[in-house]
Amino acid sequence: MDLSVLAKQVARLSLGKRLPEGVYVHVEALPRLSAELRAAVDAAAAIAEVDAAAFHVVKFAKRGAKISLLAYPTFFQEAFPCLTESWVVDLASHSVTHRTYAPDGNPPILHRKEVLLPPDHPRVPEFAALTTRATEFGLFEDTKAIGTKNAWTAKLERLGLRLDGHQLVETRREASAASHGDCSEPVVQRHRTALQRYSLSTPAQALWRYGFLDTGSSLFDYGCGRGDDVRILKSLGINATGWDPHFAPKEPKQDADVVNIGFVINVIENAQERREALAGAYALARKVLAVAALIGGRTAYERHRLFRDGVLTSRGTFQKYFSQQELREYIETTLGREPIAVEPGLFLVFRDDVEEQRFLAAKQTRARCTVRLTKPAKPEATKHAPRPTRWEQHRALLEAFWDRCLQLGRLPKDSEFPRLAELRGAVGTPQMVLRKLREERGEASLEAARTARMEDLLVYLALNLFERRRSFRHLPENLQHDIGCFWGSYAAAQAEGTKTLFSLGTPEVIHKACATAAAEGVGYLDRDHSLQLHSSLVARLPAVLRIYIGCAARLYGEVDTADLVKIHVHSGKLSLMAYDDFSGRPLPRLLERVKINLRTQNVQFFDYDNSAPVQYLYRKSRYIPPDFERYEEQVAFDKAVESLGLDMADHGPQASVFEETLRERRLKIQDFALVPMHGGAGTGGQ
Repeated sequence: MDLSVLAKQVARLSLGKRLPEGVYVHVEALPRLSAELRAAVDAAAAIAEVDAAAFHVVKFAKRGAKISLLAYPTFFQEAFPCLTESWVVDLASHSVTHRTYAPDGNPPILHRKEVLLPPDHPRVPEFAALTTRATEFGLFEDTKAIGTKNAWTAKLERLGLRLDGHQLVETRREASAASHGDCSEPVVQRHRTALQRYSLSTPAQALWRYGFLDTGSSLFDYGCGRGDDVRILKSLGINATGWDPHFAPKEPKQDADVVNIGFVINVIENAQERREALAGAYALARKVLAVAALIGGRTAYERHRLFRDGVLTSRGTFQKYFSQQELREYIETTLGREPIAVEPGLFLVFRDDVEEQRFLAAKQTRARCTVRLTKPAKPEATKHAPRPTRWEQHRALLEAFWDRCLQLGRLPKDSEFPRLAELRGAVGTPQMVLRKLREERGEASLEAARTARMEDLLVYLALNLFERRRSFRHLPENLQHDIGCFWGSYAAAQAEGTKTLFSLGTPEVIHKACATAAAEGVGYLDRDHSLQLHSSLVARLPAVLRIYIGCAARLYGEVDTADLVKIHVHSGKLSLMAYDDFSGRPLPRLLERVKINLRTQNVQFFDYDNSAPVQYLYRKSRYIPPDFERYEEQVAFDKAVESLGLDMADHGPQASVFEETLRERRLKIQDFALVPMHGGAGTGGQ
């Protein structure tokens, strides 16, 4: 058998269920296939030594000469049948891998049966109707979590659904109808989710912060609610418009440089309409789309009545709570474009590859103070001032040129410094001018700038490799200049980025980088366990740790939304902590902790609300830089707390123990100090 012909035949298949790894076809569709494919199936069955009645579905691998014979004996009886047996046959090596699945275990299950059959099969309409209904409930949105029997059953139960043959039935509606004699569909009050705002919404603030909103840009707010973002942006001189099905239904849907669909998809109860809204918003975006939705866990569903793939609140509104990873995958599968996490529940989706890469590279450029080292000036040799040289006459131009060289860490191109032509005419070639400036001012400034810029680019390169972002093939012109200047070739730069990225899996590398950071005063190293630091210090970390944190940020969003960052040396995890008024309190209270597991790419959220025990942050001065607000006062406060003789191991004493100690010693917190208590008891002052 010519295996190259087989691969071409599989690529041309118009029947079956196409997935990234292969094409699935029911045996009743085999007569519609080419003679070569039918012969390949017969050959696979002969090698596996099974007859035609033993299997029901055939999988043709897209790569390699493999055919899988899959047994689904209840294909026509069950809505989502279980796999009971499989034979994976390698036609090239004539080898077979056989596996059985116990019915009482957790076997794989099959979805979308209709696409495996011939289009004119009499049961296709019935199976297709089930798929449509399941899609409306959002059952297929998290494809990675529904492939096995247990996960599928759990999802049906969580959404209050059960199967009656090939029908999906809402069990909660059945119960409601039985008790109230009413089986009507609840009326969802979508407009009640629109809030009255007096400041920009979270996605609008992010768009402003990243420079997407200026007087030369336009914004369209898709599902603008009461229009507060549009009103505020217009007052700032931004060309902003919006549409909303309830509050602004007559406003036109129009394209714009920037489109925002903020907290819209989570209030649409119809899964198909939800997808259409997201796709419609992206179609209007000329440059970038901002997508925001509510992030919530299982407890969010437990507080409300389950409805479709979300909940109905007591106000009659619908909410679909996404996980961070689920929202990322939902956006990518709907739009066919990889989103960029900005913060929990907020993603940006670019229209253009080059613009996407420019944004990602800019995020890794550290704000830094320019190092200026100049040689001592020579003493005057004459009493009379000499006639100014061209060098002295054009001092302002030279300063601007030098500043640009320090920003880039290299000689700028014409597109990067518009005054290069002026420089050539007034002083000399850029190469000559830079050489003379280096002689005049020393090498340290430019070398420091070059090193910092290369570290920024190394972080950028490694993070693109981590995410396997497709737009990485399209680099902006300035990044091409950088890579050519610093590494000589793209291949060399990518090799170093790959090497650095893979080094993250070595605890010794992480520990060494953490020790280096702590030695330079960036964060507190807790033995060989973790490095903890304020989020404002992340940009000062060694490149390998910035990549470590950047990988977590690609899953979660920007870490500067938290107060403290904790890098776990051995477990491949990153924790982010948010506190109540971190800057303004000497002993801030923990409000939220986020744990990001880079190995499993899982994000967990832990709330410390009023029902949870209070957890204070002791020794705050360990984690902040000397230029942090009220640093000296914080150091003095921490010393005063340590003098109380409490056990400060791990997280320190429980809040109740600390507060009882203050009462016993008749002390209270007043501003950033422990002071004697006069009169009544209480810690006060925080």
